[in-house]
Amino acid sequence: MNKSIMTMLCVAGIAISAPVFAKGLQVKPNAPKRYVVKQGDTLWGISGKYLYRPYQWPSLWNVNRAKIRNPHWIYPGQVLYLTYVNGRPVLHVGKGASGRKSGFIKLRPQVRDLGSGYGIQTLDVDFYRLFMKHPQFVSQNELTHAPRVVAGADGRNIYTNGDRIYADGIIEPGEYLSFRVVQDLKDPMTGKSLGKLVEFSGELTTLSNDNTALVERNNTSALDGYSAKKRAKMEAKLAGDEYYVKSDSEKKPTAVRTAVPLQVKTAASEIMRGDYIIRKPDVITQFNAMPHTPDSPVEARIISVMDGVSETGVGQSIILNKGSADGVDEGTVLSVYKGNRLVKTEWNNPDKKATKILSLPTEEVGLVMVYRTGEHASSAIVLESKSNVSAEDVLRNPGQDLETFDDANFQKDGMIDTLKKSK
Repeated sequence: MNKSIMTMLCVAGIAISAPVFAKGLQVKPNAPKRYVVKQGDTLWGISGKYLYRPYQWPSLWNVNRAKIRNPHWIYPGQVLYLTYVNGRPVLHVGKGASGRKSGFIKLRPQVRDLGSGYGIQTLDVDFYRLFMKHPQFVSQNELTHAPRVVAGADGRNIYTNGDRIYADGIIEPGEYLSFRVVQDLKDPMTGKSLGKLVEFSGELTTLSNDNTALVERNNTSALDGYSAKKRAKMEAKLAGDEYYVKSDSEKKPTAVRTAVPLQVKTAASEIMRGDYIIRKPDVITQFNAMPHTPDSPVEARIISVMDGVSETGVGQSIILNKGSADGVDEGTVLSVYKGNRLVKTEWNNPDKKATKILSLPTEEVGLVMVYRTGEHASSAIVLESKSNVSAEDVLRNPGQDLETFDDANFQKDGMIDTLKKSK
């Protein structure tokens, strides 16, 4: 009798404490039935209130990721309701504080903005800091065609805030970033070069100036003494932005082009002569891609851990050896796996020939999300981890290990504070 009672109590306890399973979605037992979106909320954070696996949120929100790529359509003040349709959990938007319906989560592909254009971000992360303070990667082709810093005021080779500098290769006016190469990125498995790891040194803006090439092109004094035929032949060799000059120290005319003047707006570190220049992206302060698992199996290795350390944790960046050509895009979520470890067993196996060495299974220890991709390399941020992420770890499609751990076991709290304090 007592045994039967104990069995019933155990079954009842499991029924109460276990998460709800519905077509692959595990809804937390304490998931709110009603939630008001607040300023500062994120898609990942809201989904984490409902799911053990927040990257499954497109299914929970009942959206088609192929049709709605950038989810700007959830706003502070909207009220979310958790309902079940044929046993499947679904979130929908109900009436807000005004009593009027705010809108529905399931939208047509052309509807991406509800008016003000400030829809909540996927992650509450200082991506500007990640972009400027953490090294990034560029392809060899980008590096080959990148403009360069060629000179500064007073003949100096190091420049800082407010300095006027000059560059070669800039065609259009605008905002630019200066950077220098840190190291060659190589695939840890194949040894193949995947691009260059670079470090941004500052922000630059072009200054208005008259292109002297257009003026001097018509000044033929540098070609005095040459026949008309010779002049025509020499001028035919010039590129569109080149012209000839002749100084007292030069015996022959020299083809030159005009450098573009810039001003240093912000120096993240010392800007030096020879630094490369790249056009500043339009948006580097937020991230709005949908979190999702890869469409096909991915196995990636960590090429580099940011800040020059061997291990990293939540809120930090890593670089992977997989990119757009390998099925990885912005928003791709991968799990971090620790490799097998060998340990000695204390068990006295009856089989005297049995080995005393055990192999511990591969362990899933965290999640990362890709926020920037190249052809064969990507930058990702560590979202969750229950141990440090190191360069020896493997990244694959998310498994089931993390679902057995309570939220308290993850290094989630303080991620944003850590990023902002280190600015």
